[in-house]
Amino acid sequence: MRVHMQRATLGSALALVLLVGLPVGAVGDERAGAVTTEPDDIAQLMQGIEGMRRLPVNGVQMVQSGERVFFVSTNGRYAFLGPAIDLWHGARLTSLAEADRLMGRIDRTRLKLDVRDLGALDLGAGAEEVWVFLDPHCPKCANLLDQLQALSPSQRAPYRVRLIPLGVLGQASLATAVRLNCLAESDPAAALEALLSHAFKTLPPAEGTCGQGALQRALVTAQLLGITQVPFLIAPDGRLHGGVPADLLAWLTGDA
Repeated sequence: MRVHMQRATLGSALALVLLVGLPVGAVGDERAGAVTTEPDDIAQLMQGIEGMRRLPVNGVQMVQSGERVFFVSTNGRYAFLGPAIDLWHGARLTSLAEADRLMGRIDRTRLKLDVRDLGALDLGAGAEEVWVFLDPHCPKCANLLDQLQALSPSQRAPYRVRLIPLGVLGQASLATAVRLNCLAESDPAAALEALLSHAFKTLPPAEGTCGQGALQRALVTAQLLGITQVPFLIAPDGRLHGGVPADLLAWLTGDA
């Protein structure tokens, strides 16, 4: 299911930092330093385009022309030359192949994110963490939860699946996520059981602002990570997957 969430400008800033060295139209501005690239040079690069990728940042595409890469705005008005660094991996983008590799995963150690602050409910106690962003009223999310529970004890033993409720499919989802979070503050086992069994009608009401803080942080995090559908999974090695994997166990082990 697609999630329609307001885009976060901060997420755009974090997703990719473009170190823009050469604006297309700037020629000979001493205050900005010497600029040697002319618009005609950009035109030549554009003629040799081998491929383009839309980056996980608002309004920017990466272009490869021969051995060079540069960046253009989605509407084609602006071009940016200079290095680009993926801060989430601490790596420079040097080719479309490298961009594809990095966009498909996240180095969670660099995020320094404690998912307990997002209301995560833990299924299992293994050493390898799997993060799952889900909506309590999402049928595909329910299917994923059923598949996780259907794994044998030995298959599930290596993993600690951290289930992060998002209320993104309407008011009912928001209300349920808040009630789950509120219950988890006093009885996380009961909240986990309610989520796994899809038993939301019997959840106790959330009084005051109980449960709202974790949900707000989870929603902001989802925006920053560019999550546009649920469920959304992050593997122990940082691989990303939107939707339910065709073979869950193979995906968990990295064989899919």
